[in-house]
Formats: sequence, structure tokens, C-alpha cells
Amino acid sequence: MIIIGSLAVVVAALELACYTLWIPDPSQKPLELHPLDRQLGRAAYIAAYILSLLRAPLGLLPYLAKLFIFFVLRVRYESAQSTYFREAINMVGDFVNLGITLILIRLVAGPPGLHLSTFILYLPVGAEFIRLIAERVPITFSALWQLAPHRCIARGLLALQRSHTFWRWIAYCSARYCRYYTLDNTDRAQYVLHALKQRAAHEEDLSRRLEYIQAFRGIPQRYGLRSGKVRDVARGEVFIHNTWTNDPWLLVGMAIRRAPWMFDPRYLRRPFYYMTEANRLATLCVLEHARYSLPYAVFQFGHEIRVARLHLFYGLLRRVGVDIEWKIQADGTFQFDQIICWLERRLSRRKKEPQQQYLYSDREAIADILHTHDAREPITATEVASQYTYPLKYVEEVLLDKIRVARAEQEERSRRAMPGFDIIGRSTA
Repeated sequence: MIIIGSLAVVVAALELACYTLWIPDPSQKPLELHPLDRQLGRAAYIAAYILSLLRAPLGLLPYLAKLFIFFVLRVRYESAQSTYFREAINMVGDFVNLGITLILIRLVAGPPGLHLSTFILYLPVGAEFIRLIAERVPITFSALWQLAPHRCIARGLLALQRSHTFWRWIAYCSARYCRYYTLDNTDRAQYVLHALKQRAAHEEDLSRRLEYIQAFRGIPQRYGLRSGKVRDVARGEVFIHNTWTNDPWLLVGMAIRRAPWMFDPRYLRRPFYYMTEANRLATLCVLEHARYSLPYAVFQFGHEIRVARLHLFYGLLRRVGVDIEWKIQADGTFQFDQIICWLERRLSRRKKEPQQQYLYSDREAIADILHTHDAREPITATEVASQYTYPLKYVEEVLLDKIRVARAEQEERSRRAMPGFDIIGRSTA
């Protein structure tokens, strides 16, 4: 426990330094990404995947409790409507679950030891400890940090710097802090995005992905930002709560992970699965670019320990012909808890609701456009992006040309089929 506590203190201390001394700033030089960064990111993903499989037994009791609440108590569990209160309950549940598991293992195998059977029984507990430190410590620190009156503190430091050398020195050391937190919420969001793009100027891959995000959009606190309801793909906007601007590293992580580059078929074919396809790519992007937002990368590592096992679970089921994972829907959202939704469809006696349209592929989108839009009134790039959930960048660079070619081919086929023309479209009159 002493080791676990020490690691938690070290993580918290690093977080404090990041949030006071190393806040993202547009004056920073562009970051040069080395091949080692990518290798370490992939190694971190593999480590998280293995730890996720090791801690899988600890996920059994909480999920049985969720199934009991949903199917026996008939309480709707909408993960997409996550609230801060529910997150706090989940965190308490994590520690209760860990405590119960530790008691049961200790009753069966005794205290931790080097005996092989005892070591194997304690492996899931060790994996869970790592997850709690990597995921829950950053979340707790960020939540508490967001509650602090940073704008008042920053303005106070700037006012005090003229009164004494000590305060002048403090203001000098915390120049980035003061510069950032004196801004209002909208300016902070723009400031962070500008700083991130400046920082990534020499990294071609990340720069291209960041071209897909144009701005952050503030969303009222009462709306949960999960299940794909986190972005406007067509406008290139990532949704945030205004309090999140108190955490610049969270904004950097959100920009890297939630920028709508994955809706571009050049990165991932459409339609796609979230957990077995999109989540892996987004997580690798964060971990390979960990130096851009170390606090968020640490959190992402811990979060992946919790969910990566689902990648294997859904994949194995699909191999045996049971596909319970829904693809991303046409509006860019997805069913968050696939197992509960699948069980509900199988066990429910009510009339089955019609399945929603999956995300359009290029071929389906072009066919629908040719069918529903008059050729004399060409559809604009903005309309295509909005109606079919595409990044505007992809529509302008690729899809509009495909639509023009397909429309020309359609008109040519129609002309050849008209009476009085031969097979190559020449008049026979």
C-alpha cells in the first residue's frame, strides 16, 4: 500500500507541475516527434491491453450489478447521459469492488506471496491498482482543479507582482498560468487549439489530423458528452463543457482524440465499429503523441486498461458468427453498452424497433445524392458533409469529384438508353 500511495503522490505532483508551469503556450517551439515516441505509444497500448485482460475478473461483479439494475429493477441505464454524480458513484464502486475482491482472495489464498497460485490470484488486483492510479488520479485531480477560481488567482498574482520581489518572482514563474487563466472560456479554447497546432507544425501526421478540427464548442453542463455525441463532424467542432477550459491538458487530449479525422475514409473505412476499430486508432494516436498532453495520455492508458478487453470480446464473438457490436450510426453516434442493448433485443417481447441507418459509405452517399438531388441544382460541400456526416475537408478534396463523375456517368447512361441513339451515344437519325 505504501508503494501504491507513493505512486499516486508522484502522479499528482507531476500533474500539479503540468498545470502550473508547463501549460500549453503558442510561444513554444514545434515539437519534434521521434520514432521512439511511436514505439513507446504502441508499447503502452499493448501493456494496457494485457492489463485489461488480467483485470477482466474484476469487471464481473460491477457488470452483474448493472444487469440486475437494468433487467430486474427496470431502471434505464443510459451511459450516454453520464453525470459528474454518476462518475463519483462509479469511482466509489471501483474501490468497493477492489476491497471485496481483496477480501475474497485473502480468504482463499492468504496474503500475497511468491507461490505461483497465490501470485496468479493477485494478478488481477495488481492490474486494477495500476488502472486506478493511471485513470482515477488524473480524473480526480482534473475535477478538483476545475473547481478552483483560477481567473481570480491569476489576476491576483498579476496585481501583487508590483508589491514585492517575492510576488514578482512567483508571477514570473507562473507566467503561462497567468496568461492563460486571465482569458475567458472561449478565448481559452481558441488559445489551446492554436498552441496545439503550433506545437505540431513539424509533425506531419498529427498536423494533418488537426486540420479536421476548427474549434471547440461549449455545451451546457446538463448534456452528457459520450456515445459519439462529442463532435460536429461536418463543422469540425469538438464539444466541451465550459468548466473544461480550466484544464488545458484535457482540451489538448480531446482535440487529438476527438477531432473527426476518423470519419474520413482515408483513415478508416465507412461504416466502422467503435470499440474494435475507431477506439484503437484514437487511443494509439493519443499514446503515440503523449508528449503533447502527458496528463491526458496517462489517463488514456488507465482508461484503456478498463475497456480494451472489449476489443477482444467483440472480435471473438464476431468470428463465431455472433455480431453484437453495432456500427457507428448515420449521425456519428453509437450504442454505448452493446451487451445490454443486445440482450434487450433478444429478451424483449415488445415489437422490435427498426434498426437505424449505419454511417454512409461513399458509394451509398453518392447513390442517395444522385437519387434525391436534382442535377440542375448541384449539392454543396457543406450540405454533403452535414447530411452524411463527413468532414468538410474530405468532401472538398475527394467526395465532390466522385459525385461529379458518378453524375456524368449516370447522364451518359441515360443518353445512350434514349431512342434514336446507338450504343456509344451517336444519333442514328
